[in-house]
Amino acid sequence: MDDIAHRTVIDGRSDVAVTGTILYPRSDGPASRVAQRFHGPVRAWAASTFLGWVVMASVLIGLGLLLVAELLPEGVGAWDRSVSAWFVGQRTASLDSATAFGSMLGSTFVVIGIALVVGIALAIGRHWLAIGFLAAGLLIEVGSFLAATVAVSRPRPSVPQLDVAPPTSSFPSGHTAAALVLYTSLAVIVWALTDSRVLRALFVLLAVLVPIFVALARLYRGMHHATDVLGSVVLAIGSLACAIVVTRVTTAVTLARSGQDEPARAPSVVKPGVPV
Repeated sequence: MDDIAHRTVIDGRSDVAVTGTILYPRSDGPASRVAQRFHGPVRAWAASTFLGWVVMASVLIGLGLLLVAELLPEGVGAWDRSVSAWFVGQRTASLDSATAFGSMLGSTFVVIGIALVVGIALAIGRHWLAIGFLAAGLLIEVGSFLAATVAVSRPRPSVPQLDVAPPTSSFPSGHTAAALVLYTSLAVIVWALTDSRVLRALFVLLAVLVPIFVALARLYRGMHHATDVLGSVVLAIGSLACAIVVTRVTTAVTLARSGQDEPARAPSVVKPGVPV
């Protein structure tokens, strides 16, 4: 499988666009040194994605337990309740409809649907490293989210809720984290694959505005505390950082294998009288 992945990425010359971007490793950087431990890009991607999940799940669970056990009794809980109550006081029929749409933008089905469509488009263009980046970020995010909801098990706000509460607990906001990872990943991919200033600006704008819209919608609809949303921002930023490292390591492994697999060049013939 590693050989197939290597031939597809390198021999197809599909991912040269990532050169010089945030997804490309430095020749003397840590990703290139870590890549020496792996024998193929698929194994490198899988192992580094798993490690990223372990790191982020541990960090998020630690933050959640600290929040519930230490910070909430010391005044943070009162602030959370006041924020939730304030949003309830702002409710109108128009905002109810608008926030329902905002909440939907971060829902599981929408995020998965957009990711699948983008993945198919990238596969048609043979941009395998970009697919790996998108998949790693989302997998690390959702895996860490599920682990934290089980370990922390925080109740949802004690206000009227406008959505049916999923079986997961309140900390962190999965909608907000998923939206932030998805739309930021799309902005990074578009920035890497195109020079169009219009497209770059559009996707950067989406990466900023959509997660904010989703976060405010979840707070307004009484589905999360404010600190749940803050926790989801930590989760998303960490997942994106891990996904960048995963892609750099995978790219470094692929480039290293391409250098080993290239056929040896025939020795050049030096003509008499030509200085070398």
